[in-house]
Amino acid sequence: MFAALAVSRWIEQTTGWSIKKFVRTTRRYRTTNIQAGEHTLTAVDPLPDDLRDALTRIHDRGAH
Repeated sequence: MFAALAVSRWIEQTTGWSIKKFVRTTRRYRTTNIQAGEHTLTAVDPLPDDLRDALTRIHDRGAH
């Protein structure tokens, strides 16, 4: 429980978004694997700029 609170607070501080906005926004973007014969294709929706920026901030701050 305390770890989840700490992680959500860290995400809020890093991105400037509420945890509710972060979860709702990221939940929509997933990859889908499509099997076509012997080939597997991966379909991905492009991320919007604001989500890409938030994920970059998380990645950059977590690397230190």
